[in-house]
Amino acid sequence: MADPLTLSVLGATVLTEGIKFVYNQATELLKRRREKAAEVPDAPALEGQLAPLDPDPAVLDRVEPDLRELRKVLQDYVDEIEPISTQDERLLETTDAVRRLLEAVYRQRITFRGEQRPASGPVVEGSVDVAAVSGYVAGVRARVVGGGAHVRGAIRADEVSGTAVGVDLDRIGD
Repeated sequence: MADPLTLSVLGATVLTEGIKFVYNQATELLKRRREKAAEVPDAPALEGQLAPLDPDPAVLDRVEPDLRELRKVLQDYVDEIEPISTQDERLLETTDAVRRLLEAVYRQRITFRGEQRPASGPVVEGSVDVAAVSGYVAGVRARVVGGGAHVRGAIRADEVSGTAVGVDLDRIGD
C-alpha cells in the first residue's frame, strides 16, 4: 500500500489538480452510479493514461459510504475555501484514500505526475497458490490487454505435472 505522505513531495499545483481530480471523479461516480461507463477525463495531473472508466458496481456498492464521507472532506479544498498545503497530513491521507477507492472501483492505478509509483492505467494481477497442478493453471489468462496496462501473474505450486504459468496472453496492446 502506498504511503499517503508520498503525496507531500508533489508541487502545490500538481497536488491541487490531483485533489480536484479525485474529488470530481468521486462526485461523477456517485452521480452516475447507475450508468455503465464514463468517458476518460482530461487529467493533466496524471502520470500515464487511464483506460475508459468503467466502474465495478459490486465494488462501488461496498465503498460508496466511505467515498461519500471522504469526498466531503475534500469539498472546501476544491472550492478553494481551505488552502491546499503539501504539509497538511489530513488532506494528503484523505486524497490518497479517495484515490485508492477510485482505483478499486475503476480497476486502474491513478498516479499523479512526480509520484514514485507505477503510472496510471489498468491493472491486471492474479496469483495461484496450490499444492499440486495436474492440468493447466495460470495466474492471469487474458486474450487481449490494452496498451499501458500493468500485468502481473504469479504461481506457487509444490508439485507440477501439467502446465503452470504466471501470465498467458494472446496479445498485448491495441
